[in-house]
Formats: sequence, C-alpha cells, structure tokens
Amino acid sequence: MADQRPGAPDGAARTDHPDEHRVEVVERGSFSFALCSCGWFAPGRRSRDKSRRDAAGHLPETGAEVA
Repeated sequence: MADQRPGAPDGAARTDHPDEHRVEVVERGSFSFALCSCGWFAPGRRSRDKSRRDAAGHLPETGAEVA
C-alpha cells in the first residue's frame, strides 16, 4: 500500500529544534491535514475545523503549539 501521509510543505524535515513539537494545519486540494514536527499526523479532512481540533488534541500529549 502506498504511503498516504502528507509530506512537509517544502519536502524537508525540521532540523532547527528536533525535540520541539510544532503542529500545523496544511491544505492539499480540498483536504487539510494536521502535522507535527515529531512525525505525528492526522488523517485528511475536508473540514479545516476538524483538522484544527485534531491538532489541538495532540497538544496535551506534547505541549506543542498550533501554527
């Protein structure tokens, strides 16, 4: 099965603070995804609000901030 995880917007992993969690919501076509610098990701959603809630759900585990 193909890897369906969304890639980083610029195709590169963050290296400035590898231990720091940074969550962002990115859009790809009609879908949005919540992604974290730790490698965590949420499934694609048509609702941006659901993607933001997915990202917010990752915050208590890590203390990350939503971009």
